[in-house]
Amino acid sequence: MDASTRAPGYDLFKLIVALFLLILSSILMWMSSHPAPTPADTPLPEPSVTSLSPGVTAPPTATATPLSPPTAMPPTDSSPTTTPMSPPTATPPTDSSPTTTPMSPPTAMPPTGPSPTATPLSPPTAMPPTGPSPTPTPLSPPTTACEAATTRSHLRISTHAVIRRHLNFRSSPGIRDNWLLTNLPGTQVEIIAGPECVPYAAGVYLWWQVRLPDGRLGWSAESSVHGTFYFMEPVR
Repeated sequence: MDASTRAPGYDLFKLIVALFLLILSSILMWMSSHPAPTPADTPLPEPSVTSLSPGVTAPPTATATPLSPPTAMPPTDSSPTTTPMSPPTATPPTDSSPTTTPMSPPTAMPPTGPSPTATPLSPPTAMPPTGPSPTPTPLSPPTTACEAATTRSHLRISTHAVIRRHLNFRSSPGIRDNWLLTNLPGTQVEIIAGPECVPYAAGVYLWWQVRLPDGRLGWSAESSVHGTFYFMEPVR
């Protein structure tokens, strides 16, 4: 323990000793200024005369002895002193202390049972596109079908043809909402333009622009889809 820790206790002890000496000196000064009465000044009670039997000796009379004033005792070396404590000494570990043994890593156990068979993943299924469906665009007729229809055609531009069957007269090539009228067999027409190859079902129609006898212009097909029969033929 250092001096800063034991200084307050030692100062308190010195203060108590000083107060005790101060009180003791005050008592001594007071007693010196007021001396105690001597035995001569104080009348003693007269002893009573007691007749004694012959041969009995009277007891001696007690004499008053003045008390000496108390003497102040100086402080002795037995006052408690604070002894600094030595720091504890670390005890080295003995051979009996347990030692830490490094643990070996766990050994991986091989899997038991049949090994799992890898299952091939199926290819992802294409999701149909969302939103409004696109408007289908009409496919152009196969080149071979149009070429075959053109090869078996008998009509030419600036020639005349005669209608052999009831034949529709349309405002544009193709079968749709473009019908104008139906010409009767035997009607003669003039070929103005063409041909236009338009697919229909499993084949194609070969369309020609014609002029009727009254001067109206329109479009009519030359033959059937597969060319098995003809609606118009050249005038012989």
